[in-house]
Amino acid sequence: MSARPRLFYLARTAPSRISGATLAMRRHFLEHDDMDLFVATSEAFEEPGVPQLTLKAPAWWRRIGRTRFWRAVHNAEIIALAHRLPPDLLAAARQYRPDAIFTVADLTLSDNARLLARRLGLPLIVNFQDWWPRGQFYYPQETPFRPLVPLLERRFRRLYREAALAFCTSEGMREFLGPHPNSHVLYPIGSGEAGAPMTWLAAPESPAPQPGKRQLVYTGTAFGSYGRMLQELAAALEGHPRWELVIYGKRPDWPAERIAAAEASGLYRGFLPFEQLRTVLASADACLSVMSFDPALDLMMRTSFTTKVLDYCSAGRPILMWGPPFCSPIRLLERQRAGLTITTPCPEDVLACLERLDTEPDLSDELSRAALALADGELSHASIHATFVGEISKLLTQSDP
Repeated sequence: MSARPRLFYLARTAPSRISGATLAMRRHFLEHDDMDLFVATSEAFEEPGVPQLTLKAPAWWRRIGRTRFWRAVHNAEIIALAHRLPPDLLAAARQYRPDAIFTVADLTLSDNARLLARRLGLPLIVNFQDWWPRGQFYYPQETPFRPLVPLLERRFRRLYREAALAFCTSEGMREFLGPHPNSHVLYPIGSGEAGAPMTWLAAPESPAPQPGKRQLVYTGTAFGSYGRMLQELAAALEGHPRWELVIYGKRPDWPAERIAAAEASGLYRGFLPFEQLRTVLASADACLSVMSFDPALDLMMRTSFTTKVLDYCSAGRPILMWGPPFCSPIRLLERQRAGLTITTPCPEDVLACLERLDTEPDLSDELSRAALALADGELSHASIHATFVGEISKLLTQSDP
């Protein structure tokens, strides 16, 4: 191994600021200076000083993908291109001379990473963040056709078996993937002192908080099943005398008139740069996270862990976690008594928790202290990053001839 771990990062999930999944990778790789990195990805990625390669399908293929055949093209890409190592990718990896290949398990490039590691005789490191074969996609056209799901799940399990080191985003993910000689739970990493300010899109101007109302703040995914849950909760809170729901995040997939109404009322407030969002969280009366009750997403909920929980804990505000009882974040919060959990799909049960915050004078302070303790302990930025770097260094030291 070289003086510093030297990794060839090959994944669709780039270490960027676009989402919670990409942000976790950015926090590990780019907001710390303890590893050297080459990034090869098919998504947008720009970072001065980081050698990189953008992987693009041929122009004629991309043109077909912009037609009504987009979903069919994307599914064909999942099946076919995952078995092919582009010559420029192989040349870049050989020239860079990495110690290991790193990937985030997805539907395309993670299999390329597996093939690349085999071709170069290098250890493969895999981060399992989501169970994408049965995931929730912002664009419905990205969803795999149902007959492909068993094939993709076999690929995920093969990736796990062939990984020299596997990071699992939750206890649920590790339990589902099963025994492995070198797998570890690695929660998504929250912000830390090493974090650089983020530059997401600014939020649209929004009305001031309603007089006399407390704010339940939600950040993150507001589309698909999550978006429907948030709409149901917003409807249940309409006219509530003491609480209002406020949503920050990527634009929901709601009808245009509903989004316009949500922006006008202050329900939906768009993106915020992270430094501003941290200020919003610190002043929130409570923070909300959701996981879906949709049976079609059951497996994804069993294996995933929401990044926003870590930033909520760091903000030290009361957390309301709304989702099925088997979700790893709910299990963790209940074990540490660091939040109120709602394990039924009824929005009225969320309102009951808000009522508790109103009527139990010490509850908010108790939950805030417990959240901060969790942020300083099991979910601390330093602890999670130390596990990440430590296990990679241990693997590469053992791999030295």
